[in-house]
Amino acid sequence: MSIDPSWRPQEDEFTILSERTWLAGIILSAVAYGIVFTLFVLSFRALYLSINRANFTQKLIFLVYITLIFTFGTLIIGFGSKMTQLAFIDGQNIPGGPGGCSPEPLAKPTAAFEQEEFAIPIDEVANVCYVLGQWFADGMVVWRCLVIYRSCRYPSWLVMGVPILAYLGSIFVGVVWLQQISTTNPWVSGTNFTLPYFWLSLALNIAMTIAICGRLMLHRWRMRKALGSNAGADYTGIVTMLIESSALYACFSLCVLIPFALNSPIQNTFIQMLGEVQIIAPLLIVYCVASGQAWSSRTSDELMSRSNAKPGLIKFAPNTSSPSTLQTSQTGIKITKSQAEFQDNFEMKTRSSDMV
Repeated sequence: MSIDPSWRPQEDEFTILSERTWLAGIILSAVAYGIVFTLFVLSFRALYLSINRANFTQKLIFLVYITLIFTFGTLIIGFGSKMTQLAFIDGQNIPGGPGGCSPEPLAKPTAAFEQEEFAIPIDEVANVCYVLGQWFADGMVVWRCLVIYRSCRYPSWLVMGVPILAYLGSIFVGVVWLQQISTTNPWVSGTNFTLPYFWLSLALNIAMTIAICGRLMLHRWRMRKALGSNAGADYTGIVTMLIESSALYACFSLCVLIPFALNSPIQNTFIQMLGEVQIIAPLLIVYCVASGQAWSSRTSDELMSRSNAKPGLIKFAPNTSSPSTLQTSQTGIKITKSQAEFQDNFEMKTRSSDMV
């Protein structure tokens, strides 16, 4: 199907491509939000059904956490869609087009709607929710790393010192970045904090991904060596390691930063999806925790106790369970009901003969 050339906007090909990728980004963000909604419902249900007096505080914290990040994701997609409407419908005649940008790598954005209207409340709320969501997501990964390394032979502060400092640095740079983009023209100062903010968060996530996967692979190797190939598979499987380490978010961040550094129009697609993808990762972790499939502070001790258990000298009988069969829980030796009755009768006769 061909379009009449006279219908096309009076813009260059690069600007048109930027607008296409921006529109594709908000559509794919809506798809990602559907995943966020599904995971939120599943996680909320799993947490609610597993609440008891012993874990009430922990489950309540998780419920508040997933509710907050789900709210952030809802506001991001809602205000992001409204921003797209303003750019492509209400303000489509702005010089430079709705999503125009310079074809030069690392150049400052040109006069387009997205860059000119950073400070309007709609875009400001979406940006704040995005940063808050990223802090919550990064915090979840740091916490999971702390849990997994809790049984490490080295002190926790020695293992987690650098990640925690990087996390605090990410929060500080995020505040500076929000302050910068909240102004009418954020690029006048000549310093763009976008790349430092994203790179710091990416470095933190990559470091946590490597640390978590490395620790789980070590336990996987120990379990297989001691108990066989299927030992600890629920906690050290490939899918579990990818979920625990938030590898999805780390890989997707690269898809944002590389095009952004090159100022490629494809950045518009990934950067809008990132707001929802960063929420998917912690929701997956919470769902695994709620369903009992995630690594806990006791998992290492439980798995290692299995590997250190020595087999006894008793050879267990085959499983021939029946209503008349009794099995002792301590030794695994099986005796039948008739044998037990014979033994009791024999002892009673012996006692009566001794009394006589």
